[in-house]
Amino acid sequence: NSFFGGAQRQRRGRDLQTIVELSFEEAIFGTEKEVKITHRSANVKDGILKIKVPAGVDDGNTIRLREHGEHINDGPAGDLYVQIRVRPHKMFTREGSLILSAVHISMIDAALGTELDVLTVDGQVRMKIPAGTQSGTDFKLSGHGVPVGQDRRGAHIVTIVVDTPTKLS
Repeated sequence: NSFFGGAQRQRRGRDLQTIVELSFEEAIFGTEKEVKITHRSANVKDGILKIKVPAGVDDGNTIRLREHGEHINDGPAGDLYVQIRVRPHKMFTREGSLILSAVHISMIDAALGTELDVLTVDGQVRMKIPAGTQSGTDFKLSGHGVPVGQDRRGAHIVTIVVDTPTKLS
């Protein structure tokens, strides 16, 4: 191969894969996680690796860390693929850059209008419900969703559920 100008292909370590489980909030805001890496090689020790998880990752995303896979003596290390698993939240769901939740209000508050504190990933936000609001109406809280790029965040959509009484006096 050398005589005809061909290059020899250099051996490299095997790629490795691991799974990191995150809370809903960790996926939204980003975090650092430590994972134990098993290199499966007699000449490379197992170790702990700190992984920086960027804000806005979603369930099923994969992060590739170059040359953090299996190490070998005569070539470059393989890559490490980190699969992201996000635990479900009890109040929120996610669709892309949107966070979705529902708030129950009484029929009287829907008819007359009210103000209420709504839980977001940023904490409580005061929201005005206008008079005559129907069940199923969506309200948009801009900037309280999933990060999109460096300086922007998606919205939090709050769906109003009007509780109709079963017994009237």
